[in-house]
Amino acid sequence: MTDNSNTWQVSLTLAKDMVEAADSALENSGALAVTTFEVEPDGLWTVTALFQDEPVAEGLQSSIAQSLGATGALMPLTIEQVPDRDWIAETVRAFPPLPIGPFWIHGSHVGPPDHERIAILIDAGIAFGSGEHATTEGCLLALAALRDKGFHPANALDMGCGSGILAIGAVKLYDCEVLAVDIDPASADFAREAAEANGAHQRITALAGDGYATPEVTSRAPYDLILANILANPLIAMAPDLAAVLKPGGIAILSGLLAHQAEAVTAAHVAAGLKLVERNDLRTWSTLVLTRP
Repeated sequence: MTDNSNTWQVSLTLAKDMVEAADSALENSGALAVTTFEVEPDGLWTVTALFQDEPVAEGLQSSIAQSLGATGALMPLTIEQVPDRDWIAETVRAFPPLPIGPFWIHGSHVGPPDHERIAILIDAGIAFGSGEHATTEGCLLALAALRDKGFHPANALDMGCGSGILAIGAVKLYDCEVLAVDIDPASADFAREAAEANGAHQRITALAGDGYATPEVTSRAPYDLILANILANPLIAMAPDLAAVLKPGGIAILSGLLAHQAEAVTAAHVAAGLKLVERNDLRTWSTLVLTRP
């Protein structure tokens, strides 16, 4: 794709639960490549596809609507011709490797480092968590800080696992067993594939489920470590459930909350019997480390 003057780009913005269907429709319509990105702060996602020849807007809209099972108005999209571009070089620039604590987060377009960092391979996709966001960074830093303090979990839970990056980080740090759960089946599939790409699939069980009501969550409890990079309101609502499956002396690392939401999230977990160990703010976001006494 480095020498192609007839490349056309299609872009549309939609809700997260529509991304997988739109992605599939565009691929089935002949897209050369499809990429997805979260648009902050409202939770919408942008889907961008590249085509060899100019696509017909109505045809794409119909395909997407059919994939979504929609019967209403067709989803707006933009189509524009793009000039010759070195897509590999642009991908490297858009997703440079990220050093986060002891970790080296990189895409498949960049090889692992030749120094003493722990490589985690995560390509951009439909699942949240490729390392750029402050909440992911905060969780990875908290995870590494616990190791430096002598914490060694054997059984961990990654609730709302997204890409599986935190589960992979836990395995690479601690060689522990991790149950990775996400309400979105596409995210669970992504996490499963990422675990395999990182050689962590024998330690990570990734599946779709309904939070703490997922049977496997109960059957594998209690947990030495719980990771939950979600959003403030779900964290508050699930605080009692988290406390119920966290082992006494266990650690919970929570993020996905803005700094001004940290006190409310902390209060909900203290009310559930947990104790705040540490709060770290990174840009406008907070990461909380709690324990069950």
